[in-house]
Amino acid sequence: MEEVVGDTRLIVRVDRTELSKNIVRGLEAYRELLTAHPEWRGRVTHLAFAYPSRGDVPEYREYTDAVLRVAKEINEEFGTAEWAPLVLEVNDDYPRSLASFQLADVLLVNPIRDGMNLVAKEGPVLSERDSVLVLSREAGAADELGKHALTVNPYDTVETAEALHRALSMGPDERRRRRERLREAAVALPPRRWFQEQLRALG
Repeated sequence: MEEVVGDTRLIVRVDRTELSKNIVRGLEAYRELLTAHPEWRGRVTHLAFAYPSRGDVPEYREYTDAVLRVAKEINEEFGTAEWAPLVLEVNDDYPRSLASFQLADVLLVNPIRDGMNLVAKEGPVLSERDSVLVLSREAGAADELGKHALTVNPYDTVETAEALHRALSMGPDERRRRRERLREAAVALPPRRWFQEQLRALG
């Protein structure tokens, strides 16, 4: 993992390649970050775990192809002999994705609509570098974690890019304070209670 990142800052995302996960817009937001803030070129790496999902469904295969295409475009546009701006992992390696949470400076979770969002909770708990959470307002975890994350409109790639910039630029004291509060919030609500509350809300 560290050989991939080197001495750059690290943005991590971990998702299945499902349309609701909004991976393509997340990649476009990263492209916007490198365009609007060229000072990050060569200084940040985006490690994106995008595990294939429902390969028997044409729409999902097309979406996976779109993820691969945008990732290739970003590396071709910004990459150099010394720096690969984006590392896309498509082989299912959950232990490695969990290990990435320890090294992440920023965790991006930007679904259009989602359930519990365990990634948003696992990241702060495992973080060893006080990672900043950039979180969609539409994520299921936004009610619990949004106060201590940088929340974004998942459809707005410019806003997401600016949140990534803010997260990467954030000072160590604020990073530590936010991560500690995210960790507390992440373990405060057991899964069974969360599920019961979701059922009550549906009723």
